[in-house]
Amino acid sequence: MSMIIHHAPQSRSTRLLWLLEELGADYRIHYVDILRREGQGRTDPANPHPLKQAPALEIDGQVLIESVLIFLFMTDRHPEAGLAPGPADPRRAEYLSWLGLYNNVLETVLTSSPPAGWNETQKAAYAELDRRWRTAIQGGDYILGDFSALDILFGSLLQWFRAAMPAGEPYDAYVQRIGARPALKRAWAKDSPDGHI
Repeated sequence: MSMIIHHAPQSRSTRLLWLLEELGADYRIHYVDILRREGQGRTDPANPHPLKQAPALEIDGQVLIESVLIFLFMTDRHPEAGLAPGPADPRRAEYLSWLGLYNNVLETVLTSSPPAGWNETQKAAYAELDRRWRTAIQGGDYILGDFSALDILFGSLLQWFRAAMPAGEPYDAYVQRIGARPALKRAWAKDSPDGHI
């Protein structure tokens, strides 16, 4: 199997590098440029992502996009890594629900407008996510109890944008816990072609 991650340094695709390192996957990195929100960068014609964003994961010539779907696909392909409940696992529904919360609440609410501009539905969704996440990680735990792909997905957001969730505990300790992962350090070393982030 040939696997290539089309990766833009210091972007959301860094979390996919981290996932691949945790999985012990065999992959190549193709560094691409992307047009960033602040207006930097450019559209890279060598990027196979249909929207010229990152990440895109190419497996045997087929391109998979959208981080949540890539995480689901890759953890299913590598059950031996133990980073997600499999289809027959009783916690599968909980895992999928967290993936949905990430995609439909955390990303959507945080990128839609500043908190002052949130409507009541957005405020309620964010408050419920905060309650669930806070409860899950209290006392040194991870989202599913043991470290999983969810901690890469959710935790990577806090590493780049700590203000996404309320200040203080339990989030500060959680960021420290996940930041100590050897696979994350390997991913950061590969984040850019020259090994610097």
